[in-house]
Amino acid sequence: MTRNANLYDICDQPILEGECLTPPGRNLRFIYRKVAGHTVLKYLILKGCRHPAIGVTEISRYQEMMRKAMQASADNWQDPLWIETTFHSLARLLDSIENPRWQQREKAERIDSEPSRTDLQTIIDNCLQDILRIWDQDKNDPWFPVAAQVELSGDDHMDGKNFINVLQGVGSFEYKNITVLFALIRCFLMTNPGKLRLIRKPYRGICEPLSVSSTLIWHRIAFSDINFFEHLLVFLDSNASRQHYARIVPILENLLRYCVCSSREWLETPNNHIKHPAITCFPNDAEGRPLCRLSEEAMQKKRSLGFGDYIPDTDTTFLTLAMARKWLDFVQREQLTVDKALLEACESLLAYPWVEIISEYQVGGKYNSNPPTIHITKPLDYEGAVPIWFDKTFKNADGRIIREMLGNEICPGHNMDILDAILVNRKQWSALEGENLAFLQRLLNFHYRAFVSGNFRHETALKYYLPEIYVYYFGRLYQTYGMLTDMDKRILDPEEKMEDMRRIAQQYCKDELIGYSLNAFDAALAVSALVLLAYEPRHDGVIAAGLNVLSQAMGEGRGRHPYRAYEWNRMRHPTRILVGSEVATSLFVLRACSEAMRYLELSGMDASMRTG
Repeated sequence: MTRNANLYDICDQPILEGECLTPPGRNLRFIYRKVAGHTVLKYLILKGCRHPAIGVTEISRYQEMMRKAMQASADNWQDPLWIETTFHSLARLLDSIENPRWQQREKAERIDSEPSRTDLQTIIDNCLQDILRIWDQDKNDPWFPVAAQVELSGDDHMDGKNFINVLQGVGSFEYKNITVLFALIRCFLMTNPGKLRLIRKPYRGICEPLSVSSTLIWHRIAFSDINFFEHLLVFLDSNASRQHYARIVPILENLLRYCVCSSREWLETPNNHIKHPAITCFPNDAEGRPLCRLSEEAMQKKRSLGFGDYIPDTDTTFLTLAMARKWLDFVQREQLTVDKALLEACESLLAYPWVEIISEYQVGGKYNSNPPTIHITKPLDYEGAVPIWFDKTFKNADGRIIREMLGNEICPGHNMDILDAILVNRKQWSALEGENLAFLQRLLNFHYRAFVSGNFRHETALKYYLPEIYVYYFGRLYQTYGMLTDMDKRILDPEEKMEDMRRIAQQYCKDELIGYSLNAFDAALAVSALVLLAYEPRHDGVIAAGLNVLSQAMGEGRGRHPYRAYEWNRMRHPTRILVGSEVATSLFVLRACSEAMRYLELSGMDASMRTG
C-alpha cells in the first residue's frame, strides 16, 4: 500500500541536498533544520503527519515549489507574481483545511447575587500578593515576565489568499521563509487530528490558555509594561486608604521609566520630516545589548527567523503617551514625591506635535505614505485608520534597503489606543482644532463603522487582539470621552457616535460575553469593559456574573499563581503566537475587581442578602 507524503518527503531533498547559492536559500535550510529538524517535534508529531491529498504522484509538485524557494533570490521574494505563482499549490492546501471548534462555550445561567466586598477583597489580595511576589524575584532588575507561545496549528483564518498576501506584504525574506514553513506544518497537522491533539486542545471561553510551558519564550517589552502600569495605577486610584502607595509607586516608576526612557528611539516622519521619539518593544542598552530579558542565543534565533529588526509601533508609543500624561496628573493630584528625572522625561515626550506626526500615516488622510501592505483584517474599511508600524528603513549587508521588514497592517485595537491617547492629551496637542480635529473625526469614523456594521465581532477583523479586548479598549476610550466638556464632545462628535458605540458595546458584553461561559481572563475583560462603559443597571447581575467567574476560577493557576496564563494578545503570522503570563492575568483581574468594587459600591453585607 502506497503511503501519502509527510513534510519530510516533500522538503528533505530540495532543502537539504545540493549547494545553497543565495541568502534566502541558506536561511531556509537553517530554519528547516532548526524547526522541522527538532527531534521531539519531528519524531513525536510531524513525521507521522501524512497529508491525505498528497500521494506519491503529487509529491513532485510540492518538491518543485520548495526547490524554487531554495533557489530564490532576494529579488524573487519582492516579486508579487513570483510569490503567487510559486506558492499557489500551498495556498490551495490551506484553503482545504477545516478548523475544529476550539472555543467551548455554553449558555450561562443568570446570577441573582453579587459578591460581597470581602469576596472581592480576597481576589484583590491574592492577585496583589502574586504580583508583588513575581516583582520581588529579581531584586537587582525586577520585571513582570510575559511569554510567547508558538502554536504550530497556525491561525485558523490563514487561508490561501491571506497566506499569499502575507508573503507579498512583508519585506524580510527570513520572515517569508518561516511563513512558508509554518504554513506547510499547519497543512499536515490539521489533517491529522490525533497528532493535533498532542499540541492543542479545545478550551473553555474565548481567550486560549497558554499550555505548553516548556516552549514558552519569556521576555520584557514596553507594550506589556505600559499596560501593567495602567492596571496598577487604576488599582491605586481606586484605593482611598493609600496603604499600598509606598509599595506600588516605585513599581510604577520602574515600568514607566522602561517605556519612556529605556525603550525610546528616534525617527523622522516620512513627509514633513518631523524628528520625534517613539517607543520600541525591543530596545538595546548603550552597548547594544538587548534590554528585553532575552538571551543572546534567543535573540540570534529570532534574527534567523526574521524577527531581528524591529520598528517602533504606534500602539506602544501612544499607550505610553497616554500613561505619561496620567502619571503627571496623578503625581500632581496626590502631591507625591517621585523621580523628577522621570517626570521631566514624560514632559519631554509629550512636547512633540503628536497629532501632526501620526496624521502622516492615516489612510485617507492628507498623505499616502506607509500604507498597509497586509490586508488580512477583514471585513474592515480601512479609511481613517493608522497602520501599526512607524516608517523606518533597514539596510542589509548587501546595501539593499528594506522598509517593511514585518509588513504593515491595520488592527482596530491599536487605533483605539491612538484615539484615546490623543483625547487624554487633547489640550496640550490642540487636538480639537483644524486639521487635528479632521484627523480625529476620520479615526472616530473608522471605529464607528467597525461597531455599527458588527465587523468588530469577527476575530478576522483584528490582528493582535480578540474582539473582547477591542471592546475593553473602547471602554477605556469612553471613560476618557466622559471627561470632555459638553462643548468639546459636540466639537468632536456632533452626531453622538460614541453613544451609539457604547450601546453596541454594552449589549455585546451582556449578550455575547457574560451570556455564555467565560474563563478568568475573558471575565476580567468583560467586567472592566462594563464598568468603563458605565453599564446600567449595575446591580442586575451582569457584572456580578463576570465577578463570579473570577471567584470560581481563583486557584486554577500553577506554581502559587491564582490564575492561569491566557491569550492576552496574539500574532496571526508567521503562525499563531499567543502572548500572556500568569502574572499578566493577575494584573488584569486586579484591575477588574478594583474597578468593580468601586462601581458597585458594595457594602460588607453577605452577597446572599443582595439580589439584582
